[in-house]
Amino acid sequence: MLPPYAKPHLSFADQLALLMRRGLSVTDQTKAIHHLQRIGYGRLTPYWQPFQQIIPSPAVPTRTIRTEQFKPGAEFRHAVELYLFDKQLRLLFLDAIERIEVALRVDLAHTLGKRDPWAHRSVGLLDAQRANAPFQGSTRHQSWLIKADQSVTRSREDWVVEFGTKYSSPLPIWMAVEAWDFGTLSWLLEMAHPNDRTAIAKRYELLPNTLVSWIKSLAFVRNTSAHHARLWNTGIINQPQVPKQFEAPQVVHIANDVVRRSRVYGAAAVASHLVKKINTGTSWSCRMKDHWLAFPVMPFATRAHGGFQPGWDQEAIWA
Repeated sequence: MLPPYAKPHLSFADQLALLMRRGLSVTDQTKAIHHLQRIGYGRLTPYWQPFQQIIPSPAVPTRTIRTEQFKPGAEFRHAVELYLFDKQLRLLFLDAIERIEVALRVDLAHTLGKRDPWAHRSVGLLDAQRANAPFQGSTRHQSWLIKADQSVTRSREDWVVEFGTKYSSPLPIWMAVEAWDFGTLSWLLEMAHPNDRTAIAKRYELLPNTLVSWIKSLAFVRNTSAHHARLWNTGIINQPQVPKQFEAPQVVHIANDVVRRSRVYGAAAVASHLVKKINTGTSWSCRMKDHWLAFPVMPFATRAHGGFQPGWDQEAIWA
C-alpha cells in the first residue's frame, strides 16, 4: 500500500531554504522569495529539474531516476531565466497557431461548405471509414459532433444567440467553425472527405496526411501553451510527420534526428512552413530564430534539449 502524502505546508522563505539545503545556489534570497511568491514553487519546479542529480534506480539498475539534490553549480536564477524564456516561447507559438487556426477555419468552412452547409454533420459527406471508427464506446464522428455542438451551445456570441431565435436548423459549417477550438478543427480535418482533405492540403503544398499530422502536433503545442505549461524541452506527443522532398523541402531535415521531431523544434519548423504559406511576408520565422539564438547561457540546459541541434539556425526554414 502506498503511503499517504505527508509533506507540510511551507512558507516562501522555508521553500527557498529547502532548495538551498538540496544544493541549489541562490545569489539574492530576497529576489528569489519574490519569484516564489509571484510564480510559485510548483510552476518553477519543471525549470530546475534539468539541474537535479540523476542516479541509477535502486529498483532497476539499468534505469535512472532524478533525485531532489542539485548538481554542483546549479543556480535558482537559471530556473527563472528558463521560465521567462519559455513564457515568451509559448507566446510566439500562440501567435503562429492563431494564424493557422483562423486559416484552417476558412479552409474547412469553404471546402466542406461547397459540398453541403451541414457536411460536418453527415458521415456520408465525410471519410466514412475514419468517421465510423470506434471511439470511447461510440464512433469517432458521434463523439466529435457532441463536442462540436457543446462548443456552440456554450457560446454567448450575439450571432449564435440570434441564429437560434431565427432558425430551427443547426449552424451551417461556415458559422459553426467560429465556435470550435483548434482540437475540434483538427479532428474534422482528419475525418473530412478525402477529396476535401486533398483540396485543403494543396493550399499548403502538402499531402493530406502530412497536413493532418502537423495540425495534430500543433494542437498539442497549443494546449500546452494555453495552459502555461513547460514547452521548451517537453516531449511532443503527436510528432509531426516528415514531409516528402516535393512537399516541404525546407522541413525534410527534421528526419535527421528524432530529437528534432520529439521536441519542440519539429513543431516550430512545421509552424514556420504553414505561416509562410498563409502570409509570405511574415516575420514569425525570424522572430522564432532570434528567440532561440538568445537562449540563456547556463550549465545543464541548452538549445539541444529543445531539439535545436548545432547548425539548426543555418536551415532555410528560418530565413
